[in-house]
Amino acid sequence: MLKIKEDLLQYVWQHKLTTTNEFISTTNNKIKIIHFGTLNQDSGPDFFNAKIKVNELILAGNIEIHVKTSDWEKHGHQFDESYSNIILHVVYEHDREIAQNTENLVEVIELKQFLSPHLIVKYQKLLESKNKIPCQNSFDKIEDFKFSSWLQRLSIERLEKKTERIEQLFFEFNGDYHQTFYTLLLSAFGFKTNALPFELLAKQLPYNVLIKHSDQLFQLESLLLGTSGFLDEQFEDNYLSQLSNEFIFLQAKYKLIPLDKRLFKFSKMRPANFPTLRLAQFAAFFGHGCQVLSNFNQLSNLNQVMNIFNISVSEYWKTHYSLGGNKVNNTDTLGKDSAEKIIINAIVPFLFFYSRKVNQDLLRENALGLLSNCKWEENKKTKLFLKLRKPDYSAADSQAMINLFDNYCSKKRCLNCNVGMDLLKRN
Repeated sequence: MLKIKEDLLQYVWQHKLTTTNEFISTTNNKIKIIHFGTLNQDSGPDFFNAKIKVNELILAGNIEIHVKTSDWEKHGHQFDESYSNIILHVVYEHDREIAQNTENLVEVIELKQFLSPHLIVKYQKLLESKNKIPCQNSFDKIEDFKFSSWLQRLSIERLEKKTERIEQLFFEFNGDYHQTFYTLLLSAFGFKTNALPFELLAKQLPYNVLIKHSDQLFQLESLLLGTSGFLDEQFEDNYLSQLSNEFIFLQAKYKLIPLDKRLFKFSKMRPANFPTLRLAQFAAFFGHGCQVLSNFNQLSNLNQVMNIFNISVSEYWKTHYSLGGNKVNNTDTLGKDSAEKIIINAIVPFLFFYSRKVNQDLLRENALGLLSNCKWEENKKTKLFLKLRKPDYSAADSQAMINLFDNYCSKKRCLNCNVGMDLLKRN
């Protein structure tokens, strides 16, 4: 049994997908649609500024769309003044007369006789699809240029969503760009598992404290590991003991309050991802690149940005993954894949945010350029699309596809997706 939804009717009306623009109303009057109106994304009538011709009378105003005529009262529109200028009530099924229409001489069009059954069946199949990508069986019908242009929009949309989060941090830090950027970077060094405790660390250990010691790797390690709570014990290792003593001095100087080290996760992680090693890498990264990172206009070229990640950790961390752990022969520093993840998740979103704040289009283009030059991200979500199309993709595309899956495919928002809309419009 077909289940009609109001958003489908709005979609049909917006894209003029009825079989005609000349209708017969439920009172047997001739209705010609001169202008279907503009879809309203906020509260109030569904379409603004429409124009219709009822027999020989031309009317201008708003149009409301429902599955059933009685939905008008079910939705409480009779108590809302914003619905007082309705010139047409469009419904899929006219189930009964309502006072608003009869008293105000508002015509009703019953759409079901003017819709293509094929369109409704296609939409129903999308809604009932068990596939993770509802339209995957028809995906090859979408032209490459249409899909590419949609990915570009989705990539920007995902950046805009990330900007909302950065805006919150910026407000929390009283408009401090450097503290905001530093927080994003440190959180990104925690990657998915330790992103939150690393963000808490950035708030506990402010940028204006860390930058004072940017030329002293030993002190950077002491501040980061100590404020994380990892230096709160007695160590037999001489280097760790020195770090601990240094932190006692710096903690008193800056009145730092260490976090509970139990916030940081080690379980089921490869040693190369241990938070202790990541903090040591961030210390080297911060000391090596703080001058470049403090000048946002320099973050334009991928090779230049990648050079900031060309770091060398202290001797202790070249042979350890954790404090007091067993020695190892080799410990990798930050790899290219990890560096690009940080660029994608911290540097690019911040540049995009900052470009808006200072109204510089060049910075925005720099951000988008960095994203386009980073390598495609392979994960469970992006792999779903690789099964359907296999051109060369960049990180801009993978970010777009993550957005496509999270906010369209998984939510069955096919009517809001350019791919879904293109498929539905096809005969």
